[in-house]
Amino acid sequence: MIQLDILTIEDKRYPTQLKEIKDPPQQLYIEGNIELLKTNILSIIGSRLCSENGMKLTQKFSKELVYQGMTIASGMAVGIDTIAHQTVLEENGKTIAILGSGFNHIFPEENKTLYEKIIKNKGLVITEYPPEVKAKSNHFLARNRIVSGLSLGILVIEAKHRSGTSVTAKLAKQQGKKVFALPHEVDDKHGIGTNRLIREGAKIVTCTKDILKEFPFLVYQTLPKKEKQNILNKRKECKNKEYQEIYQLITEEPISIDEIVRKCHYNLKEINHIILMLELEELIEKVEGGYQCILDKK
Repeated sequence: MIQLDILTIEDKRYPTQLKEIKDPPQQLYIEGNIELLKTNILSIIGSRLCSENGMKLTQKFSKELVYQGMTIASGMAVGIDTIAHQTVLEENGKTIAILGSGFNHIFPEENKTLYEKIIKNKGLVITEYPPEVKAKSNHFLARNRIVSGLSLGILVIEAKHRSGTSVTAKLAKQQGKKVFALPHEVDDKHGIGTNRLIREGAKIVTCTKDILKEFPFLVYQTLPKKEKQNILNKRKECKNKEYQEIYQLITEEPISIDEIVRKCHYNLKEINHIILMLELEELIEKVEGGYQCILDKK
């Protein structure tokens, strides 16, 4: 039998940050490590039907934010949410799942094992619905205000033209939370929503440090030398071969886009896409005069 704790809004353990949002839940049914509500929480959200690139970026940011000591929250939906929770568990990090149903009706059903793993690994699962309440579409829209309300901010990995992800981002903005979004190519259907969020004022993110610097009370932790080298080796192994020509042009000395165009056979659109991917993999960075590499490529 599930051992639930119930927090009413008057309970001193009820998260302060949720009391401050519009229409806060009057009670929370919770299972797991309640102490996580007192930690620095960042929500990672995105498309249910995510792309392969979206999956990789979710894994990357989830892993790196765990190293920075952040608790990662999400909605335990299929797609980006699931990948974020799973990655955090694999890294022995802290994660919070917010449901759109009661505990007797875990949704989606295929994530019941994930729910059990979160509890087993000292994570936390929350819902405002009593155990017997089944999942409904309007419950997920209501759930989203808790996903954003619990956190310092939200990171949007992917979002299509019309999606629940965009609704969560809107709620976060209304709540005064930081909204971070990853840029996408203009013709990428998975990035229509994220590009729109950036246009409307979301913080553009290409690395974990971009997130941490928005919170003065958080200090970015540099990766240990061994860990940094392991990441570099992994990137070298996984880097798409089509990136190699441009990547080899970008050294410690800044190089402009115009010069890259002159020195390679790709057109400008292709170059911009590869540049963006190399930035997201933290292999290069934009500086005055163009771009330069971040890590030694030798």
